[in-house]
Amino acid sequence: MIMISPDILCQIEKDHKEKTIKELLIKAEENWHKDIPQAKSAAIKAFNLLNKDIKAEVRAEAYAQKGISFYTELNYDSAIYYYEKATEIAVNNKLKVYRYLAITTSAMEKTGRFMDAINLIDEKINQFNRKPEELLNLLLLKLSASISIGLTENSDSILKETDSILQKNPSEKIEKSLAKLKGRYYYMTAQYEESDSIYTQLLTTYQGENNKMDIAETYLLLAQNAMEVSRFDKSSDFLIKSQAIYDSLAYEYGQANINLYTGTLLSWMGKYQDASEYIYKSLEVFKENNNRNEEMKAYYELGWIFYSMKMVERSKRYLSQALDIAQKISNINYIGNIHNVYGQLYTYLNKYDSALTHLDSAIYYHEITKNIRSISSAKFNKAIVLEKTGKKGQALELYHYSYEVDKSLQNIVGLIEGEWILGQYFYHNNNFDSAKYYYELGEKNALKIDEKYFLHKIYRGQAELNSDLNNYKKSNQFLEKSLDIQEELFNENKTLELATLETAYDLKNKEKELALLNLQKKNNEQTIALNQKTIESQRNTLIVLAIGIVVLLILSYVIFRYLKIRTKTNHQLRKLYNEIQEKQEEIIAQSEELKEANDHVNELNEFLEKRVRDRTIALENALSELDHFFYRASHDFRGPLTTLMGLVGVSKGYELPTEASNLFNKVNITVRKLDGMVKKLQAVSFLGDFDNLKSPQYIEIDSEIKRITHDVIESKSFEEKELNYEININTSIKRIIFYPVIFEICLSNLIENSLVFNNSEKVIIHIKAVKENNILKLSVQDNGIGISKEVQHDVFNMFKRTSQSSKGNGLGLYIVKKATEKLSGEIKFESNTRTGSIFTISFPLSNLEKPNKKDIPKSLITN
Repeated sequence: MIMISPDILCQIEKDHKEKTIKELLIKAEENWHKDIPQAKSAAIKAFNLLNKDIKAEVRAEAYAQKGISFYTELNYDSAIYYYEKATEIAVNNKLKVYRYLAITTSAMEKTGRFMDAINLIDEKINQFNRKPEELLNLLLLKLSASISIGLTENSDSILKETDSILQKNPSEKIEKSLAKLKGRYYYMTAQYEESDSIYTQLLTTYQGENNKMDIAETYLLLAQNAMEVSRFDKSSDFLIKSQAIYDSLAYEYGQANINLYTGTLLSWMGKYQDASEYIYKSLEVFKENNNRNEEMKAYYELGWIFYSMKMVERSKRYLSQALDIAQKISNINYIGNIHNVYGQLYTYLNKYDSALTHLDSAIYYHEITKNIRSISSAKFNKAIVLEKTGKKGQALELYHYSYEVDKSLQNIVGLIEGEWILGQYFYHNNNFDSAKYYYELGEKNALKIDEKYFLHKIYRGQAELNSDLNNYKKSNQFLEKSLDIQEELFNENKTLELATLETAYDLKNKEKELALLNLQKKNNEQTIALNQKTIESQRNTLIVLAIGIVVLLILSYVIFRYLKIRTKTNHQLRKLYNEIQEKQEEIIAQSEELKEANDHVNELNEFLEKRVRDRTIALENALSELDHFFYRASHDFRGPLTTLMGLVGVSKGYELPTEASNLFNKVNITVRKLDGMVKKLQAVSFLGDFDNLKSPQYIEIDSEIKRITHDVIESKSFEEKELNYEININTSIKRIIFYPVIFEICLSNLIENSLVFNNSEKVIIHIKAVKENNILKLSVQDNGIGISKEVQHDVFNMFKRTSQSSKGNGLGLYIVKKATEKLSGEIKFESNTRTGSIFTISFPLSNLEKPNKKDIPKSLITN
């Protein structure tokens, strides 16, 4: 009978598992933009099947897909963790890094870390020479972050570089990604027609691919463009289409963005109450998930809304919050927007100097972004202030500038407002012909698009103008038209309120229907999942059966050949057949025996688990007794040792024979070594009762290190060994909140080891203390004898000595390790028998409480 090698079976199982993981990863990647729950399920299953034997590219992709599942849940910190793991695997195995870097920087942007993302990409670009494809992808990532915060010059430079590279190295995929970024760039620089053209082409492509996520995002971008040129109906249509897709995908970030821009649209339309409700709803999501850029936009919109409602203090509060975030994340575009609203607010308060300061700041920042619409808005508001302060010539120049910008952008509502403002300007300056000209232009454009709000204002202006010209008949006609428009606006508002109530009612019914549909969808998903499990189980069974059949066929063929060669008579064949039958019966019997053995193994496992639990309890008791022993032993030894050291000290006051003096010196050395041993036992006992330690205190790092170093060196002087040493101390922090006892235990033991285990003519010790990312890092480097590789894995064990000639007691590094673990820290070391050792301890500071005025227990100096 032929036996199949276990290695072959393992390889078959490994190949099958790897194939399954790849299929799941492909399924996840294909569905992130179509069916998020299905993609998430596939990504998690793939990740759970991973082990170290799976190929590096598959492991990297599994970590990335796991990160995307957290990204869709708006858990960006976890997402970044898994993206960085994927990147690490890619770097270590020389895979393409930019794919995993792309999703890392995307998560950074979602939390407002735009400059961090740009710096990370620059670091990767400058590391070494990149292939054109990889360089292009990195440049696109940098372009995305630059556009998001209005860095126009950076964006211009990147666009030129990418276009230059693409001319020599064309790539349809990269050109498609670049097109979306160009659409965003044109929006940033107020080139809305160019932006619309790109988005419309991309929308057709995404619809052909059934790429729901990108379709929804494109509708949202088109809505923003339409909003900027006052095409509110069109913007509303795009927002509704985008919302329908995000709702079907259950993508919370997309839904929150729809609420934000719906609120923005309503605020532009003067529906401030409804606008604020949508924006508050979006703000709740953004704050919960740390979407800093979107949170800043929501605060800005609320500041604008409350300014428009003349609620000044609330407006200031929200604008202040928006400006604080905008400055932290370096969003230049919104810094300019916020200053613009501040300028309008202070104009309303008649604080014209403050208004001009903010408006000049707005113009400065918008000139950096080169957004002519934003520049025009700020200059228009500045013109109002200049007119109020008597600088009419400058005001008129800025009015004309804004009017020409609206004309170039085809912003009809902006044109009508500009014509009304210019009409008012010329009327107040007695230039009636020019006033009449702009009023008539404004009337014509307002009638063309049925813009009643400004039409009402223009009719009022024309009535006043004709009254001053003594044309009372015409003045009355315009006044009647103004009153008619005013009545129409009043009726429309009433109708709108009624429609809003009806919509709210319909919305509640729709929400109930949606809840029912979601329940049905959930049931369907559960049914599908169950079916998938059944199919997967059947597939695995079929694979095993297929393998079994192949193995049986091979065995049958080998047996047949064997029988044909060895047996040539029917009698022998019959005999062999009977033997096979007997073997089958034996296999059945063995199967039953194996089942009984398996039951016995299960019983044995339960028995062993109980033994393990009993042993664990016993071990915990033993550890507790050991801590108690250390405490009692150190306490009981301490008294006699103190007496003995006192007697030795007294002997120094007498003139003794040389032999007696030498004996007392040797006794002194032995007693002090034993005292050092006792103090280390005290430290072990103290660490066992660490939970009773009082709160941390402020430590002056430099002076504390010098004091501890001095105490340790002085404590070694009793060995009659002349120490030739050099101590270098490097600290980047002056003061820190920490446990003085733990600090002293760790540092003194490491310094003592550097002195004791050192045969150099001059002992050199480097001590370094730094604070990085809220972590205290303490390192001690020496030029000692080092630790051989054979014993490095045991150095932190209790009473472990690294060599037979060791002078230590084997407790120092054990105590340091235990003290480090008590504060959830870690200790690492590098050692070489030629160059010495460096020990590095890292303590997290985030969980430390502020110190109180209670005394901390007396320091334990371990000698």
